[in-house]
Formats: sequence, C-alpha cells, structure tokens
Amino acid sequence: MRSVLPFLFVAIISLSCSQIAFACVCGGEPGKRSDAQIKAAIAKEFNESPSVFSGEVIARDMLTVKFRIITMWKGDALDEFTMSTGTVKLGEDSYRSSSCDYNFKVGEKYLVYARWAENNQLIAQSCTRTTVLSKGQLDFQELDILNPNAYHAPALPLSSWLVDRAVFRNCHA
Repeated sequence: MRSVLPFLFVAIISLSCSQIAFACVCGGEPGKRSDAQIKAAIAKEFNESPSVFSGEVIARDMLTVKFRIITMWKGDALDEFTMSTGTVKLGEDSYRSSSCDYNFKVGEKYLVYARWAENNQLIAQSCTRTTVLSKGQLDFQELDILNPNAYHAPALPLSSWLVDRAVFRNCHA
C-alpha cells in the first residue's frame, strides 16, 4: 500500500497540472444549402460582425495580423487594418490561443468577418464565413447588396507593391 501512495500522488498532480486541448467545433448544418439559405447565412454573419472586409495579409506576428484592405463592407474605411490573431499574452512567456482562431498567412488574400473577443479586440475565427478570398466569391454579391456604398481601396501600382514587399522581407529577415 505504501508503494502505491507515492504513485497515486504523482498521478493526481500530473493530471491536475496538464492542459487539455480541444479541437474547434463549429455548429451548423453540413451538406448542400439552397441559395436562399446561403444568402441568409451571409446576412446573419454580416449583421453579427462589427467589421467585414477583404484584404491581403501584409504582416503577422503572434498577437496581431495586418491587412491591406481591398474592400471594406462594414467598419472604418481604412487602407490598412490591424486586428488580433486571437492569441492573448498572459505573462512574460505565457500565451493562450484557440484552435478556433483563424490562421492567416502573409501574402494571402482573405474575406474576413471579424468579431469582438473577450479582450475587446477584433478577431476572426474559423467557425465564421472568414475564408481565403478565392473561396469567398459567393459572398461578394450579397455583401454589395447589404452595403452598396462599401469602401474600395485604390489599386496599388505594381512598383509600390514590390517596394512594400521588399521592405517587409528585409525588416523580417
């Protein structure tokens, strides 16, 4: 019995100190949806999101992601927009993130439906209609109906884009 007690003590301490990881579980009906259901889902997401835009990720670190705006359907009309990645700094070397946080990649273009997080910052989650821009084509027509006065950023000349890209790479090399 004495030999079992230390083992039991270590097991209890180990279990109570371990972190449990859960996969993001999204509610919603799988399967094919009608045009009316898709339009309703877009309108619902638009109404529940304080910011809806398309843009290219131009910078990203552990805590923030910065976009060059293409179209801003909802929110402040800006040429660039920075929001939280969803990761929260808890302490000097301690962070908390969720498997539901959307994982943006620099250089990719996205359609983003941003929501308020508990820390009062805008984030994008994988359970929203946020997606790579090429997959968001169904949403554009409906978003233009929901906000016909959406802000469209001026197109950048190719030379400006190349300079921005070179400066970013040199700063983060």
